[in-house]
Amino acid sequence: MGTLIAQREGPMLTLRLSNPSKANALDLAMLAELDAQVARVTGDASVRVVVLRGADGGPFSSGADIGQWAPMPPEVFARDWIAHGNAIFRRFEALRCPTVAAIEGICFGGGLELALCADLRVAGPGARFRFPEVGIGAIPGWEGGPRLARLVGRGRALEAVLTGREIDAALAQAWGLANLQGAGHGFEDELAALVQRLASVSPHAAALAKAAVLDDGRTPSFHAQAGAAIKASPDSEIGIRAFAARATASF
Repeated sequence: MGTLIAQREGPMLTLRLSNPSKANALDLAMLAELDAQVARVTGDASVRVVVLRGADGGPFSSGADIGQWAPMPPEVFARDWIAHGNAIFRRFEALRCPTVAAIEGICFGGGLELALCADLRVAGPGARFRFPEVGIGAIPGWEGGPRLARLVGRGRALEAVLTGREIDAALAQAWGLANLQGAGHGFEDELAALVQRLASVSPHAAALAKAAVLDDGRTPSFHAQAGAAIKASPDSEIGIRAFAARATASF
């Protein structure tokens, strides 16, 4: 049975996937702990960035734990694995603060679907991405296909899902699957610089800007309402004063 190891450093919360005997395959216990951490972050405004990662220099996640889902009858599988997992993934995706998936090794199947729920992805030189599901008579059921399509386009997403091809770090960045690629020791430097930048912006503005991107224009009044909300907040006054003084705003 796996777990998530939580570590807090200032405004950053790191959630480390830990199921070492199965290359961090995701099981129900890990999904439950992810959901619990999402609830904690939701209630703690001092968390400004969440970093999701696997083993140092090793696997992010080999996928969903087939040992758990394979014995399930179809109706139980649909309810307790697919629908349950998707509800948790959506809550993680909708967190008010920025989220980053730090990927140094394999990121396959359900693990890739989880990484796609993060706002940004940083890939190390050994990062490898793959959807192997159709090769074993399954599908990426945790909405990984449409999330990938929104990032890289329909054609590339279908190529990845239908052929099961492996994507290395360089191609992931070229496609837009990875936002940054850090080589060797530069991986931690790139990750730290990104986290510092995310933690320095207005948390209120970041939450509303992220919600606006996720809304994707579906609510016509969203931007006006969000704009009014941030304009009425103390962060707006801080930012405007800093701009006028040609200084860096401190939120």
